[in-house]
Order: sequence, then structure tokens, then C-alpha cells
Amino acid sequence: MRTLFLNQAALSARATTVIRDDQNQSRYLLVGKWGMRADVLSVYTIAGALEAEVKQDSLGLLPKFRLLYHRQVVGQVSKTFGVIREVLFIRGLNWVIMGNLNNGRFKIYHGRELIGTIENVDHTAGGTVRLDIDHPDHEGLVICLAAILDRWAKHQQKLPNLLKKHSWAPQRLPSSGLAPTINHEETR
Repeated sequence: MRTLFLNQAALSARATTVIRDDQNQSRYLLVGKWGMRADVLSVYTIAGALEAEVKQDSLGLLPKFRLLYHRQVVGQVSKTFGVIREVLFIRGLNWVIMGNLNNGRFKIYHGRELIGTIENVDHTAGGTVRLDIDHPDHEGLVICLAAILDRWAKHQQKLPNLLKKHSWAPQRLPSSGLAPTINHEETR
């Protein structure tokens, strides 16, 4: 397995991100932005060859992303309702991502075979994401998945604050402890 590192703050800043190996050698560049439909993040080798891309197909609560490897669509990933939050499926590749958005630790499997791991290893001043990947052909795709998971983790953290700000969070009942009722006879 090869180990790669990327700067988490650069992922969020929509800047070009340099992905380095454990010898601190630059291996890939992650370029692009998203937030709008049809936005693209691209992974290039340091030599300038396009390795992989992730394209945003839809917006909303359940955004969809297409994964491309050497300009060929190889899979699609999206959030789904009704499925455990810690399990994501990549259709087309038949990969399963298991992990937790809160602590930033994920494992990617194809059947029982471990494809790679994604882990936040440094939580100070921007943070560092560590990627352990089984095969060089999977590196570009795992980098794209790390970017998607980082985006979803950031939006998940904003959700509780949004609920509190707009008073959509559950509220306590009045001090009497009784729930308000509607008298249907008065409304007729």
C-alpha cells in the first residue's frame, strides 16, 4: 500500500491541492471547484496527465457525483436516505465506503478486498488527510472520494448550526408540560 497526504484546508478553500507521498514528494494535483451543477474536480499527475475526475451531477440534500478515470465514467456516488449514514455505495465500481463523517475515518472495500483507507491524522490548523491505497491505479479515484467525503463532512457540521439559527431544532414544551391541543368544535 502506498501512503499519500493532502491538506484538508486546501480542499475547502477551492485552491489547487498538492498531494504528497510519505517521502514528501509531490505526486498529484487536485484542481477545480464545486457547489454548482456540472462543477468538476480533477486529479492530475505531477507530469500533467489527467488521472481522474469527479463531476457533480445534481445539487440538494442528496447530491450525485460521477467518477471518471482517464476520461471514462467508471462509477457514481451519492448520499441516500434509508441507508445507514456510515455506508456509501459506489455504483459501477462496486465499492463500499464504510466509516464516519464526524471523525473522518473511512475504509473502502471491493467485496472483502481493502482498496484503501482515508483518515484525518492532523486536526490542527487546517488538518491533514492520510490516504493508504492498495494499487496505483486506484489512487486518483480514492483522492476524488476523499474530496467528496470532506465536502459532506463540512456540510454535516454546518447543519446543526443552521437548525439552531432558524429555530428548526426541537423545542421544549411550555413549563406546564402539556402539549398544546386544538379544539375542533371552536374551529367549525
